[in-house]
Amino acid sequence: MRFKISIASRPSHDAPVTCVGWSSTEEVYSSGDDNQLLSWSVSTNQSTKIAQLNQDLFPTDMQFLPRVGGTLGKHGDLVLLTSADGKFYILNRAGRIERSVEAHKGAILVGQWGNDGSGLLTAGEDGLVKIWSRSGMLRSTVVSSDNSVYGACWSPDSQSIAYAQGKCVVIKQLAPNTKPLRWKAHEGIVLCLAWSVASDLIVSGGEDCKYRVWDCHGRQMFSSTLHDNHITSIAWAPAGDLFAVGSYNTLRLCDYSGWSRSLEKPNTGCIYKLAWSGDGTQLAGACANGQVLFAHVVERDVTYANFTASVSERKVVTVRNVLDETKEHLELPERIIQLALRYDHLVITTPTQCYIYNTNNWNTPAIFDLKDGSVIILLLSEKHMLLVEKGTVGIYNYQGRLVASPRWPNMRLDYLRGSHLSLSPDTLAVRDTSDMKTVHIIDLSNTRSASEATTIQYSMHIIQVALDQWGDSSSRSLAILDKARDLYIVQVKSSNKTFSKLGRKIESFQWNANDNTIAAIQDAQLIVWYCPTASFNAKLLKLCSLQYDSPELGRSPRISDFIGNSVSIRRADGSLLNVPISPFPNLIHKYVQDNKWSDALNLCRTINSETAWACLAVLATQTNSDTIDIAEEAYANINHHEKVFYLQYVKTLPTKAEQKAHMALLGGRLQEAESVLLHNGMVFQAIYNNVNLHNWTRALDLAIKHKTHIDTVLYLRQKYLDNLGKTENNNKFNTLKENVQIDVEKVEQKIQMELQKRRPNQ
Repeated sequence: MRFKISIASRPSHDAPVTCVGWSSTEEVYSSGDDNQLLSWSVSTNQSTKIAQLNQDLFPTDMQFLPRVGGTLGKHGDLVLLTSADGKFYILNRAGRIERSVEAHKGAILVGQWGNDGSGLLTAGEDGLVKIWSRSGMLRSTVVSSDNSVYGACWSPDSQSIAYAQGKCVVIKQLAPNTKPLRWKAHEGIVLCLAWSVASDLIVSGGEDCKYRVWDCHGRQMFSSTLHDNHITSIAWAPAGDLFAVGSYNTLRLCDYSGWSRSLEKPNTGCIYKLAWSGDGTQLAGACANGQVLFAHVVERDVTYANFTASVSERKVVTVRNVLDETKEHLELPERIIQLALRYDHLVITTPTQCYIYNTNNWNTPAIFDLKDGSVIILLLSEKHMLLVEKGTVGIYNYQGRLVASPRWPNMRLDYLRGSHLSLSPDTLAVRDTSDMKTVHIIDLSNTRSASEATTIQYSMHIIQVALDQWGDSSSRSLAILDKARDLYIVQVKSSNKTFSKLGRKIESFQWNANDNTIAAIQDAQLIVWYCPTASFNAKLLKLCSLQYDSPELGRSPRISDFIGNSVSIRRADGSLLNVPISPFPNLIHKYVQDNKWSDALNLCRTINSETAWACLAVLATQTNSDTIDIAEEAYANINHHEKVFYLQYVKTLPTKAEQKAHMALLGGRLQEAESVLLHNGMVFQAIYNNVNLHNWTRALDLAIKHKTHIDTVLYLRQKYLDNLGKTENNNKFNTLKENVQIDVEKVEQKIQMELQKRRPNQ
């Protein structure tokens, strides 16, 4: 991945260009010390004069009002322009000044709209940082400093700001009486600062000729090598996966973790400001020699199976088959925005259309027109693909036909990020944009339910959601990574949502594209869970996993891709490392999915691997098939003798329903076990199972609902507390104890009668 730079043959400005801003993905405004406001067509590199500004107006920063929700709204295109005379100006698209505000003593060095467009901040040479309403009314002076503030920016949620103070970076909450977070960032003065809305990372550049990446708590994630000159400009791509760094005759494209993807040396002089287009494929730069620099991101590539697709030119994709070294050049009429390759399909979006290529036929793509133009997010699953545009969401099949237009509460597409939603063949999961503890689940199996969303409530802020991609829809699992970096999975179709913990300190994770296994980076090591549904039992989960701890992973690795039997890991220096994993758990999953239990058993007998036996044992207890003997043999081979004895007891139970319920209990599916028993009229067994598992409240609820054995639950609860030497602290139990008469002898007889019914066949 690199920049392809284009510069006009002759500069249109007569003096240094100090600021640039994107009015659309095809048009850029620029202004400089010659007091001109120019409009540029990106495709032709031609400029048009919009307005001649006042002779005493020397611009320092420029930004167009963000289009919240993809629309202009009632305010239209507004431009924030700051100047060296301490004023900021709000201009319309034609360059006419709508409002002029005296804001600072000395030059304003930074002017930036809030991420939601409701306000703006200014920072200046006088050391002040001020917050203003959209109309230019002062809301507050949040910072008073002795040093000039050369860089300032909003946090992703617009509840705090980061600003440069000498050699330090400071994060200041806008809420009153909160202590700012301050740390030394550079050995020289910090000249520029940017905070990514998508990745929540901060990048700073300074007079020490270095740029550095920080997380939102001030921890350093990356420090660059020494550059030849000061770092003068920095800008994040909208998706948060890239950022650009500008210096004297230098433009660098960097991965979000800090390492450099490409280095260009254009003849521009100092690059004062950088700005990305809304689709994240283009960059504009304000240059000291009067030029406006345009850079297009090329050589973006995606890989799947034996195919690699790369954007070789703005309008050309080159596809290479590594098996026979054949190449296909796909020329499109417009520039390429999004690119995705998965499940034997290559999907390309341009500003107006979407192209779907089958890997077996590169000549005749399916083509359909886009509704809103620029595609923000593109996700592929085995059956469908998801396109998130500026104002609409569409689920399409690979023939280009619209299958569903899902909707959910608080549907704010401008705040949606790739990590906040996940697509599987039959389900869409979306984290709520305002309530970060809520996930909306949308069933895509029929069009009626695609407009109705069920919700999953979690206890902490969620930072990533991911659905498994394989298997039956009834057992679809959702993986959730929370703010504490703990990873949980939950069954999305289950009525009682139980979160099972997979691991802690997870930096990145990904489901396999071909089967239900998860790869994750945990404590700088790779861990692969071959059977994530074993999370109900820590010992079994460990047996069903691979831990790969090698110095070659380096510091801060992350999962890049997980396909088949290979985990692709991106190291901190940008290099890719492929770690091979065992193919046998994958084969066991496929045999089980096809109900070929004898084949799965024979495979385990042949390889005699503890991991394979553990996977088979878990899967055998989580199926509706009659697999007691297989589960017994599998547990025997991993020396879980207590489970072998339990399975032998299960075999002797008088009814199939009881056997099925006990197998479900052994497989960690408590709710299914209860449902089977209740469905077959075995209320006491369902209550007694909950008592044995110390689910006292659920046991009492079942007894009250079915109007039976209330006294039994109260008696067993009291007996349990007496053994522990504790008193009752549950109000529900205390209230019932006052109203229900407990005859100990009668209750004991009832329990013995019920247990006699359950006695196994002799």
